[in-house]
Amino acid sequence: MRDKTEQIIKAALDVFIKKGFQVATTQEIAKEAEVAEITLYRKFSTKQNLFITAVKTVIEKQFNSHVKKLAKAENTEEFLSGIIYNRLEVLSKNASLVKMLLSESLMGNLAEEINLSTLIFSSLKNGLDIHFDMLNKNVDTAFIARQLGGIFLSFIILPIEQPFHELDESGKEEVVKKYVKSLVIE
Repeated sequence: MRDKTEQIIKAALDVFIKKGFQVATTQEIAKEAEVAEITLYRKFSTKQNLFITAVKTVIEKQFNSHVKKLAKAENTEEFLSGIIYNRLEVLSKNASLVKMLLSESLMGNLAEEINLSTLIFSSLKNGLDIHFDMLNKNVDTAFIARQLGGIFLSFIILPIEQPFHELDESGKEEVVKKYVKSLVIE
C-alpha cells in the first residue's frame, strides 16, 4: 500500500512539473503512476490534496533540512558557506520542481503551506536568528535572508553555464566563496 502511494506521488510530481497544477489531470497522473484514477481519489480525494502531499513530501525531504544544524557553527562565514552550498545543491538538483512551484506561486495557485518562497525565507530567517542569537549579535536577519533568497532565485531563473550540482567540488567552492563575500555582515 505504501509503495502505491509513493508511486502515485512520484508520478504526480513528474506530471505537475511537466504541465503545472492547473493543466495536469488526475487521468494523466493515474496513467503515469500505472494505477486506476479511482485509486488517486481514494488516497488523496482531490487533485489539490495530491499536489500538496507531493510537494510537501519533497519540501520536507529536500528543503527543510540542514539549516538549524548549520546555524550552530561558531564561525559566520562557515555557516553562510554551508547554507549557500546546501541550498544551491538542493535547488539545482530540483530545478524543474522549483520553477514549477515558483510559476504556480506567481499565479496564486499554491496553498501557503507549500509556497516555496515563503518556506525558503522562513527556513533561512530561522537559521539566521539561531546563529546570530548564539553569537549575541544584533543583525537584520530578514534582510540577510532576502539577500540569500535573491542568490538562490537568480541561480534558478537566470541563465547559467552549468547547474551547481554538476560543477566539480572546486567549482562549487568557488561559487560559494563569491556569494559569501558578497554578504557583508557587521
